[in-house]
Amino acid sequence: MAAVLAHLEEYWMAYALLAVCLIPILYVTRRYSVPFIQYTVEIVLYIAIMHVAAWCIVAVTRWFKEQSSMKALQEDGRPVDAPEWTTPFFEFWNRELYTPPWLVWVEVVAAVLIVIAVFRFRPMRIQHKRGWSFKDKTEKKKASLSKPPGPSYGARMSGRGGRR
Repeated sequence: MAAVLAHLEEYWMAYALLAVCLIPILYVTRRYSVPFIQYTVEIVLYIAIMHVAAWCIVAVTRWFKEQSSMKALQEDGRPVDAPEWTTPFFEFWNRELYTPPWLVWVEVVAAVLIVIAVFRFRPMRIQHKRGWSFKDKTEKKKASLSKPPGPSYGARMSGRGGRR
């Protein structure tokens, strides 16, 4: 977290300038840009949940392997064949912190599957406002009220109403 804060303190002027330039563009294109931003945030949240789940699974698997080992304990209280499985919780971009190294590729494949699933099951659609106004609705209501009413349901079912 300290690295992120140091980066923000060093480049705050560039981020402020970028925000000043982007806010008018986002305002003008808000009909398309806001849904895209919301869609991107949704995908990032799903991937973050997946990363936390992978971290928990690796931690529980490592703990279970250590606790269920029948090998003799070392001086630190761990078995000889204790796994050194780890996934970084915060620095997920650093591939050297993943042990074994294939865990990073498991997370990458899972992230790609999440993106494919989101595109498949929650496609982004731009919502369009209907062009109706209050005046249009009242005109339609008046037109429907001016029609003569047909026979009632009971009259139709009993055979007394309708055409003869």
